[in-house]
Amino acid sequence: MKNIFYFYNINEIGGIESCFYYLAKKYKDNDITIYYQMGDEAQIRRLKQYVRVRRYTGQKIQCEKAFFCFNTDIIDNVEAKEYIQVMHGDYKTAKMKINTHPKITKYLGVSETVCSSFKELMQKDIELCYNPIEIDKPKKVLNLISATRLTGEKGKDRIIKLGKILDES
Repeated sequence: MKNIFYFYNINEIGGIESCFYYLAKKYKDNDITIYYQMGDEAQIRRLKQYVRVRRYTGQKIQCEKAFFCFNTDIIDNVEAKEYIQVMHGDYKTAKMKINTHPKITKYLGVSETVCSSFKELMQKDIELCYNPIEIDKPKKVLNLISATRLTGEKGKDRIIKLGKILDES
């Protein structure tokens, strides 16, 4: 294996889940395996379109690069040339303890705020690396135009209901 990403819990929705999805989609040809311990089945199916997704059950893992988000609990079972931790939060503002490990060889922050917060709290170098975003183009776009204000007395609720019916169709 070349690249592994570990995420303890892949939730139904969230920023890290979106990051993983866009990363998998954009870099699908780069030999990526995502390991998790708990996960939402719909998110896992979505990721499997692009990369290998495996439940972590205590196995030893060998790879070139190992990427971790907040949780590094399996790092001692991973043999890699490089251990990278991707920081997604402003730990200073959130007043959260940064969970890291001595094996980490490189830190990536997804925003300038994350990087400056990390540097201040940890006194370690961190590289800025924005989340990959690749927006799917809609198959068909329907524009609704109204020659009136979009307010309650002008039928705003009916327009919203029409939009939901059209989306479901």
